[in-house]
Amino acid sequence: MEAVVRDAARDAALVGVRGAVRELVREEALGAAPALPRRTVSYPATTLVGPVEAQAARTPDAPALVLAGGRTVRYRELNASANRLARALAARGARPGTVVGLAGARDPAELLTALLAVVKSGAAYLPLDPADAPGRRDRLLAENAPVCVLGEGVPGALAGLDTDGELPTDPPRALTPHHLLCVGYGPGGRPTAVRVTHREADRRVRELQAEHPLGPGDRVLQLGLPLWEFLWPLRTGAALVLADPRREGEVGALVRELGVTAVRVAPAVLLGG
Repeated sequence: MEAVVRDAARDAALVGVRGAVRELVREEALGAAPALPRRTVSYPATTLVGPVEAQAARTPDAPALVLAGGRTVRYRELNASANRLARALAARGARPGTVVGLAGARDPAELLTALLAVVKSGAAYLPLDPADAPGRRDRLLAENAPVCVLGEGVPGALAGLDTDGELPTDPPRALTPHHLLCVGYGPGGRPTAVRVTHREADRRVRELQAEHPLGPGDRVLQLGLPLWEFLWPLRTGAALVLADPRREGEVGALVRELGVTAVRVAPAVLLGG
């Protein structure tokens, strides 16, 4: 495994072996627009989140998230938690055409639940790095005026919303493929926004699935990629493996410990950059 990772980092190659660990390597900054190849297949436009909800209805008891230590979260649990949080966000004004900030979280499952909840509410998410200089962060917040910020490490962020009494069912939303999914910014300098719609992200995910099919039984580790791409395995019945940011370790250790079958990681992560 370690040799495969070193070769992938050196060559920025894509190695695909069904039945073994697959290294899906592509450099892409957090929040950057999808790099779309020349298309030969036309996909009907849809939102990124609808297929996740459909998968949760089909396989409610299958593992959706696998965390370090082996704890699992099933599709039923993840979907219900995200639905309750989405409804709490809607009560704060989250809906199509608005933005919700997403900062870091000690528990990676909380961040994925928050991501799914924001998308379910119809709002676009704005990734916020707690390590950003206050001036840069203030510009991002002023430019996008989020209805709230979820997570930790950012002044004013909400570590959690009270979801008691909220329904666990999929919330209604007037969301279309043309609505924004996320607003991302490159590193350094004065930030320039890159806005990604549901249609763009959904098309990219379908192309990835056509090239590298995932499905039930797969356990997928993703590192250093845009947050919206973390929803790809959840549309296919696969389980998403989440690394603990507080635990330092190599990819190979996670693969051995959690039975990972596919790894998708940006070269910058493999190279330590």
